[in-house]
Amino acid sequence: MTTAKDSTDKVVQALRTAVRENERLRAQNQRLVSAATEPIAIVGMACRFPGGVASPEDLWRLVAAGGDAIAPIPADRGWDIGELAGGGDTTLLGGFLPEAADFDPAFFGISPREALAMDPQQRLLLETSWEAFERAGIDPASRRGSRTGVFVGTNGQDYAYLMVRSPAESTGEVGTGIAASAMSGRLSYTLGLEGPAVTVDTACSSSLVALHWAAQALRAGECTLALAGGVNVMSTPGALVEFSKQGGLAPDGRCKAFADEADGTGWAEGVGMLLLERLSDARRNNHPVLALVRGSAINQDGASNGFTAPSGPSQQRVIRAALANARLTGNDVDAVEAHGTGTRLGDPIEAQALLATYGRDRETPLLLGSVKSNFGHTQAAAGVAGVIKMVQAMRYGVLPRTLHARNRSSQVNWSTGSIELLTDDTPWPRTGRPRRAAVSSFGISGTNAHTILEQAPPPAPAGQSPVRDAVVPWLVSGRTLPALGDQVVRLAGNVGTASAVDVAATLATGRTAHEHRVAAVGRGTGELASALSAWASGDPVPGVVSDTATRTGKLAVVFTGQGSQRLGMGRDLHARFPAFAAAFDEAATELDRHLPGSVRQVVWGADADTLNGTHWSQPALFAVEVALYRLVESWGVRADLVAGHSLGEITAAHVSGVLSLSDACRLVAARAVLMGALPADGAMLAVAVNEAEIAPLLDATVSLAAVNGPTAVVVAGDRDAVERVAAASDERGWKHKRLTVSHAFHSPHMDPMLSDFADAIAGIEFGEPEIPLVSSVTGTVAEAARIRDAAYWVAHVRLPVRFADGVGALVAAGATTFLELGPDATLCAMVQDAAPDRVTTIPVLRVGRDEETTVVTALASLFVRGEHVAWDTFFEQLGTRPVDLPTYAFQRSRFWPGAGAGGDAASLGQAALGHALLGSSVELAGDGGVVLTGRLSTAVQPWLADHVIRGRTLFPGTGFAELALRAAEETGADAVEELTLSVPLELPRHGAVALQVRVGPADENGRRPVGIHSRDAEHAGEWLQHAAGTLGTGTPRAAMDFAAAWPPPGTDQVDLSGFYDRGDYGPAFQGLRAVWRRDGEAFAEVALPAEARGTDRTGIHPALLDAVLHAVGWVESADGGRGVLPFSWEDVALHRTGATALRVRLSRRGHEAVAIEAVDGTGRPVVTVGKLVLRAPSERDTTRRPDWLFRVDWTPFAARPVTGTFAVLGAEPGGLPGAARYDTIDAALAAGPDVVFAPVAGASVLDATTRTLGLVQEWLADERAEEVPLVFVTDGAVSGADTPAAGVWGLVRTAQFENPERFVLLDASADEWPLLAVVPELVAAGETQAVIEEGTVKVGRLVRFTGGERPFDWDPHGTVLVTGGTGGLGSVLARHLVAERGVRKLLLLSRRGPAAPGASELAAELTGHGADVDIVACDVADRDALAAVLDGRTVTAVVHTAGLLDDGVVTTLTRDRLNSVLRPKADAARHLHELTHDLAAFVLFSSVAGTLGSPGQGNYSAANAALDALARERHAAGQAALSLAWGPWAQDAGMTGALTETDVKRMADSGSVPLTVAQGLALFDAAVTTDEPVLVPLAVHAGARGAAHHPLLRGLVRTERRRPSADAAPAVPAVDRLAGLDEQGRTRFVLDLVRAEVAAVLAHDSTDGIGDDREFRDLGMDSLTAVELRNRLATVTGLRMSATLVFDYPTPAVLAAHLLPRLGGGTTAKAQGPNPLAELDRLESALAGADPDPITRAGISARLRGLAAQWATPGAEPDGEAVTEQISSASADEIFAFIDNELGRLNDR
Repeated sequence: MTTAKDSTDKVVQALRTAVRENERLRAQNQRLVSAATEPIAIVGMACRFPGGVASPEDLWRLVAAGGDAIAPIPADRGWDIGELAGGGDTTLLGGFLPEAADFDPAFFGISPREALAMDPQQRLLLETSWEAFERAGIDPASRRGSRTGVFVGTNGQDYAYLMVRSPAESTGEVGTGIAASAMSGRLSYTLGLEGPAVTVDTACSSSLVALHWAAQALRAGECTLALAGGVNVMSTPGALVEFSKQGGLAPDGRCKAFADEADGTGWAEGVGMLLLERLSDARRNNHPVLALVRGSAINQDGASNGFTAPSGPSQQRVIRAALANARLTGNDVDAVEAHGTGTRLGDPIEAQALLATYGRDRETPLLLGSVKSNFGHTQAAAGVAGVIKMVQAMRYGVLPRTLHARNRSSQVNWSTGSIELLTDDTPWPRTGRPRRAAVSSFGISGTNAHTILEQAPPPAPAGQSPVRDAVVPWLVSGRTLPALGDQVVRLAGNVGTASAVDVAATLATGRTAHEHRVAAVGRGTGELASALSAWASGDPVPGVVSDTATRTGKLAVVFTGQGSQRLGMGRDLHARFPAFAAAFDEAATELDRHLPGSVRQVVWGADADTLNGTHWSQPALFAVEVALYRLVESWGVRADLVAGHSLGEITAAHVSGVLSLSDACRLVAARAVLMGALPADGAMLAVAVNEAEIAPLLDATVSLAAVNGPTAVVVAGDRDAVERVAAASDERGWKHKRLTVSHAFHSPHMDPMLSDFADAIAGIEFGEPEIPLVSSVTGTVAEAARIRDAAYWVAHVRLPVRFADGVGALVAAGATTFLELGPDATLCAMVQDAAPDRVTTIPVLRVGRDEETTVVTALASLFVRGEHVAWDTFFEQLGTRPVDLPTYAFQRSRFWPGAGAGGDAASLGQAALGHALLGSSVELAGDGGVVLTGRLSTAVQPWLADHVIRGRTLFPGTGFAELALRAAEETGADAVEELTLSVPLELPRHGAVALQVRVGPADENGRRPVGIHSRDAEHAGEWLQHAAGTLGTGTPRAAMDFAAAWPPPGTDQVDLSGFYDRGDYGPAFQGLRAVWRRDGEAFAEVALPAEARGTDRTGIHPALLDAVLHAVGWVESADGGRGVLPFSWEDVALHRTGATALRVRLSRRGHEAVAIEAVDGTGRPVVTVGKLVLRAPSERDTTRRPDWLFRVDWTPFAARPVTGTFAVLGAEPGGLPGAARYDTIDAALAAGPDVVFAPVAGASVLDATTRTLGLVQEWLADERAEEVPLVFVTDGAVSGADTPAAGVWGLVRTAQFENPERFVLLDASADEWPLLAVVPELVAAGETQAVIEEGTVKVGRLVRFTGGERPFDWDPHGTVLVTGGTGGLGSVLARHLVAERGVRKLLLLSRRGPAAPGASELAAELTGHGADVDIVACDVADRDALAAVLDGRTVTAVVHTAGLLDDGVVTTLTRDRLNSVLRPKADAARHLHELTHDLAAFVLFSSVAGTLGSPGQGNYSAANAALDALARERHAAGQAALSLAWGPWAQDAGMTGALTETDVKRMADSGSVPLTVAQGLALFDAAVTTDEPVLVPLAVHAGARGAAHHPLLRGLVRTERRRPSADAAPAVPAVDRLAGLDEQGRTRFVLDLVRAEVAAVLAHDSTDGIGDDREFRDLGMDSLTAVELRNRLATVTGLRMSATLVFDYPTPAVLAAHLLPRLGGGTTAKAQGPNPLAELDRLESALAGADPDPITRAGISARLRGLAAQWATPGAEPDGEAVTEQISSASADEIFAFIDNELGRLNDR
């Protein structure tokens, strides 16, 4: 039963519930209202406006100074200013951005091509948006993936017009480049922002509307940050022209806002971006608050008094709505930045609206102004320009004056309210409340916007006291090295007096970290700014580190062992960094549980002896190193690998997870105490030898304790035994050092404690390593099972420390950066010594240096290397505030479409064709001929890439028919009467092919000749004809009724299963769908595959017509026959275009010929072919065969003998006037001759070249010879009469290449010797070789071979011998001879024969083609072995492809190295010549190296020149002979090797390109049909442009000429440039010169990647590029230089230092150099671990000999007494430093 009390209780409970719910709803409503009305903070601003305004600060300076930025229209945009001015109506003044075309595309990951296609408005938005983030102290990269919104205002994209007019420069990116949606979308995409992205176009109000929507989105929670703003760039003068015509523009381009003189607006350009955030979020995130957006509103005029006329009532409504949104009244706003365009209609309407809304009931007048008076109406950016101006005005407390408004408009009744026009700068009124301003923008389309701004509130009190004396890093980065330099200069020059800590925090957390980085470490702003300035100037600065953040390797953390301890270690870090303090305290407390005292008291006490005791030093080090690791770990540094030296490995095991802290402390304490209790009766000795050398001295009393490096070991044991080792070391001259230790660690002396140690750690639990740990016991990555066994840690005490092996294991595991955690840089030197590859070592602490500075420097060093560092954690304890710093230094270039005529065909005087393969046509004057042009590329027409025959991409034969049909249509013809295909057209994988279809004039019957030609589109060259025929009139009747019943009755359907499986055709050329056949006919259905569609600008698509030909085989055969290709077309007519499917009848028309009739699906005729002749494909079908066969031609040279002093080596002068004999070079040079002649002869090529090599090397080594040419005189080298002399020519040609202007080659008989005196004239003309015949001097030139062909067929029954037959070229040739030339018997010789790689597969392949193949192992250079092989065999042809390389510059060659290359090439060829007879062909594979020379290949050049001579010898004797001096082949085929990018660039510079295999084989086929003994197959276009200077190429390759402009200054020689520079400038100039030449040689686009101290070998420089660099430097400096220059001076900086004094730019003051002994130690260590190539070894040896000679001068030996006195007076630290430098620092653990 319910009582009254129960009822009352229920009512009370219900009331309570209702009250609580009411409170909840009230609170929720308050939160919603608060969120809906929360002020929006402007946290960042960026802009570009006329008048050089590049920042909000610039904008303020402009308006505060009353600047007028109106200027004439720009002259660099391709506008026809004369035409614009001619009409007299167009305003030619406005506010323009002079650098609107400039952009840094690479910074945003945009290609230059795409940048050109991008509207410059997008580019400006990208840069200013980035800057807005940076100005807010926000790393833009950190917002990737965030809910950041983008709201952009725009009012036009007239850049689209420029791109449409310039199709040559427009690309596939134009659509996104000019789209309005891309204005915002591009920002979101590039920056990775995932909030709303909206482009707003409400004309002049766009940016304020964007701001309004951004604020709404923030309040609604749609985004957490928002970019808002607007942009306007006038890419064309359209707006100027149209508004001028309407009378809307002021003639002077100036906006006279609210002035009686107002006569129109003035158009302008600009961009402004704001970064917005809810105020609460901005405060929480510590972002700067520049001002607040209190409220805003937008509306529309609606059906007002005119579409473009402003509406006063609507403006009043939008103002009142904005005030309501801000919860303010008109009296709460102090000033209005008006729309104020300066028009007589608009300004009075706006003024009246302001008077009605803001002008009533005011205590102080409303102040009115407009920034448009300063730089014009920036349209879509106008509103944001006003916002930025008013934000700055609130911050500075001044309202700047409005220009051109001395007389207020008489059209406004100003008396109706209280408004003052700002005709003077006015202090902001003092009102006792925050400053407030409003900004108006009214769009021409009727959309109005009004925004109310409020002064930023005072910053919230700091949560903690700021730390101002901390050591901090200033981190600066750039996408490129020049950008980094510019950024540093910007920062250092603009940092002002800001706190160093605040600057550091802003740089570290508010800027993106780019690849190129520099960090300065210090405490004060001035100190850090000065350090960065010095770095930017190239000066060495302590405390500054820089690097490139590649982060390609792993980070290894290594922990120091015993011996590095010191009193006070870690004390400063404990006081400064809480993370260090907590970790140290925890470890020390745990250690203290196992020790008889306090670790902290010992470490930070005053008793060094106590700390150095083993039982304290080990625990102390462990505690410090654990704390160091936890410190760097707290900053986000993560080790990829860990290791330690002895004790340090225990720390490594702990941090990797193997040992918990408590177990690690237990293990360390037990180890230390037990070791410390052992008798102190042992000794340790560090010896600078390797392990193998020390081993014989070891026994049971002295053992190996550590291997610290390749030549750094430590032994330990009994004192007398160790002394015995020391004495033995003295005897052997080994460096050694007795270590100050208490025990003989890692030796049998440790044995007594092992059992107790095992017991002490028996209960320890071991875990799995979470970070890979490298064991110092094994020197390898530790196996988890092993290090989890306590026995491992017992053995760890006793066994040697294999630190060197451990370093090798770390490097092998990918470590490139080593961070040493310990009290000093003990391990860094060991790591550098032991690492097999170049690594970076970074110590976290250094003895004698401030700990805070050292650890922060280490952190900065890691960062610049690319390691991750959590800088926000580093700075969170310092109480930092954001500061304004310079934004990124963009590296801009100009991107604007070309001016003048557009890129369309019409503007070029041609007719556009709108065809898929042909772009334009032009009628030829005079005869009515027509040329149609086009461009083929698998990139533009990707379906072409699917037409593959035998692995090559060929333009389809049906494509030629389509081209001819289009030509017929263009010229009024009806059909292609005949078209014969001659040469296939191969399409390159990259690049394009230029097409020409040339149609001749019509004859009396209307018939026209037609030819189809192509050439490389990029490299030009000669046109190659592929097809020729006739176009005619009179289309044949197309009565095709075969498809009335389909499929045709009486036919059998063919099974097409797997039809395309056996070919190379891609999907676009797989259009055959069905086939039926009956006697002599085939019927087919074909359809255009989807992959080929989208190309609807063809008459008959080549892929569709090609599919018809796939059915041809069934006309003759039930099995489809074999694949065939079109050869000639007759009577081809197109009846209907655009077909994508066909029904076809193919009928027999004679042998291998068919007729074709094709209809569409409704039976309507599409195409007919009266007759198509077909043929089977062959190897020729895969090859474009340009005419690339050349020969050396000797042409007369106008020269006459000159008088002079001549020397002849080892021979009588022979009638040469003014000559004398000398038997040695030394004697000859002592006589001071003008020229030295060296007659050359030899019984063999080896003898002659060996003697010549000796002369060359001696000549190059003698400085007196630098200005004297050495002329090698031969007789018969060119004719082939003297093969050894020809070998000399090959060798010397390379010496000439490597050493320009040093050597000359002359071939002359004895009676021509008086004419040798022409050499000075040859040298003056740059000629390097000549012959004298019958009194005429001739010089060599490479010319096109134009000789005729002779009939030649390879005998199918004869045996062709191929040397090198299993190698690259040999096997390629063997396949070619069998498959294409019908050879059926092959004898393939190679050194390995059947055992050669791929030999069995090659034999099987050739046998499968029907050949009888015999592969035999034979060294052809062994005459007896070759004779044995040939015994009993009849050989009918020989092809000698064998050869061997042993490259090296001439100064490094020896007789043996000559012989090793001559044997398989020249000797083998001679043996083949002697042992074979009656041959149909004797072909030698020579090289162009023998003809031109080849840097680094003197021996190879000699061998090939000898081959050429042998061919000439045989030819003169009437024997078959052909030597082919091949240019490089594109793929690895025998001697050609794989070409590097630098090789290809070098070739391109000389006008040549590599030969493809197909091209090479075609040239081989062509060459064997000639009667020429020596030909040069070389892929060079006659007349091509290049940088070649070789005399043989003159007339063939034109040297590039760059003509300076009329006002350009002439080039200044390097020496003269130096004369005008100071010491620093001279050093920088020479270094920049070296880097520029290195970049050019290595094909770098810039010098960014050429570091001053990067070794040339690390840059990829080899002996060939080294010679090229030497030659280039010799040219630009005028100095003679050694061929081993880059090996003698291995970095740009060292080389520049060498060149500077030689150029007369020596330094005026000698800087203090490094310690010579220390440098010698480093050199010795480097040499001990080096394995240089012969070139490097020779260079090193030469320099060492020179150094030894320098220091062996009398009086150079040190005075022993003086040294003794110095040592006696030295301090202990100085003596220890001397020992460390002299003996190498070796650690005992």
